[in-house]
Formats: sequence, C-alpha cells, structure tokens
Amino acid sequence: MNGTRERTGGGTVKIDGYTRFCLSAIVVLLAILIVGLWAEGPISPIPDAAGAGVAKTPPDVLPNAGAQRLAMIKAIGATNDKLDKIIDLLKSGEIRVGLVEEGKGDKAPDNVHKLPKK
Repeated sequence: MNGTRERTGGGTVKIDGYTRFCLSAIVVLLAILIVGLWAEGPISPIPDAAGAGVAKTPPDVLPNAGAQRLAMIKAIGATNDKLDKIIDLLKSGEIRVGLVEEGKGDKAPDNVHKLPKK
C-alpha cells in the first residue's frame, strides 16, 4: 500500500511517519488500559490519603451497611444520654439559664459580663 489509502471520492490520503508513530502509541496505550481493566487491577496504585496510613477498601468489597447503621445507632444513643444528663441538671436547679438585662450606660450588674459590641 506504500503509505497511501484510497478514498471513495477518488482522492488519496498520505500518512507520514509521525502520524503512524502517534497512532501506534495510542494503540499501545489503549491495549495496556484494556489489559489493566480486564485484570481488574489498577494500572497505577493510588496512594493512601496523604500518607496517613488509611486503609483502602478494594473496589470489589462492599462496605457493611448493617455495621455502619449499628455504629450510628450507638452514637445517637450516646448523644441522647448526654442530653438527658443536661436536662436533669437543668431540672434540678444546679444550672440556671436566664436573661439579665444589661445595665444602662456603662453600669452593669455585678453578675453580668459585658457583652461584646457587634
């Protein structure tokens, strides 16, 4: 064929050496990509998050949704326990929450800290 190809319109297209080289490189890279995907392995390994030693989950392993939900339920229970303790403190009177008017001018009651100006 000598580097020329016939078109249906009757004209010829010449392919030079550089174009052949680029097309060959593309074919080789695509073949490497296809083989890598077929082997189900990453072509280049992805490092962990900033070298922090975080273990990566392989793509074919699904996370355990049940264990995640149990952990969330335990965390919610711990938050509810803390809120119950705060409510008990408020009901017992050990902690009081109230509003106190700031004094007029520069004079404020002794138990009130000056509020920052906005």
